[in-house]
Amino acid sequence: MWRVVASAVQFQIAWLFCVVVANPIAVALFTLCNLCVHLRYVANLPYEPVWILSVGCAGMLLDTAMFASGVLSSSGGQAFPPIWLLLLWLNFAMALRYCFAFLQKSLWLSAAAGFFAGPASYFTGAYLNGGVVLMSPLFLGLLVLAATWAIFLPLLVALARVIHFRRSHENA
Repeated sequence: MWRVVASAVQFQIAWLFCVVVANPIAVALFTLCNLCVHLRYVANLPYEPVWILSVGCAGMLLDTAMFASGVLSSSGGQAFPPIWLLLLWLNFAMALRYCFAFLQKSLWLSAAAGFFAGPASYFTGAYLNGGVVLMSPLFLGLLVLAATWAIFLPLLVALARVIHFRRSHENA
């Protein structure tokens, strides 16, 4: 249980730090420190770095597609997501199998969580940061994010289930 709590606290701090600070070097150093703490004290599994990198890259590709399609844009006119947003994916990957482990119980629950929490996170982050803008009209951008996250999060959760299943059978 302590791993779940530690992961939840770690992710909330990471999310807020990435969004509010948004300095690429500071966010990169913070993410690296967060990764070291996670691998040493929370996960301590040999395949955890591969998991984090895989989910992180998938998320980075998703956000890049959102920028390319115009669902998200930069207030500064950059064509790609800002570094802080991309690094946030690595922090999310660290939390997915721990503080969000309850989502593995039901793909429907993970779809519902993705539908509501995904757009809420982008909306709040865009509001706090000011560097990312959701497409206009806003409801359409939120709807696209909701539909995307309702599909993307269950896919990640299903992958986490497979990894958890394999790990539990390897230990048996």
